[in-house]
Amino acid sequence: MKKLFVLGSLLILPLGQACTDKPRSEKTTSDTAASVETKDAPNAETALTERLTILGLTTDSDWRGIQLGDPVATVRAAEKGTLFESDAKHLGYTIEFPNLESADVLYQLDAKQTVSSIDVDLYLNNEKSATAYQTELTNYFNARYKPAGTPATWTGENKETVTLKNVSKGKDYGLKVRIVE
Repeated sequence: MKKLFVLGSLLILPLGQACTDKPRSEKTTSDTAASVETKDAPNAETALTERLTILGLTTDSDWRGIQLGDPVATVRAAEKGTLFESDAKHLGYTIEFPNLESADVLYQLDAKQTVSSIDVDLYLNNEKSATAYQTELTNYFNARYKPAGTPATWTGENKETVTLKNVSKGKDYGLKVRIVE
């Protein structure tokens, strides 16, 4: 009986390892698994990374399904964050991320009650996170817009301007994105 147990263990052990071990080429991390495909032309097709998906970014809108010029009703219908400000000139939403990071998105409204600019403040946990978001957002904007000559500034087909700043200070880490007509 003991010989049968040992023989069975020797047969099952390699089989169990074969089921759990992935070939080296299949092992990835969320930082390296997905990347933004950059092309020479602005507004090229972009692949969304996990971080960009968490932000709610899409390949066909300025920010979280919203375009500059969209009416306030479109923002209210599309935005899934928690409303923190609502008046005739602003709609503000907070988005909570699974890792205790967050973003505040402020949609500026013009006299016609359409989106005239989008201001985003990302509140991040550490320098590594800020650097990773900055890199992925830079790649995303490079693929979607034309660089404007100054670092971290882009222009779109509709003359919108996009800026990205790392506003980390001390132990407070974050980024600021501004999209304006």
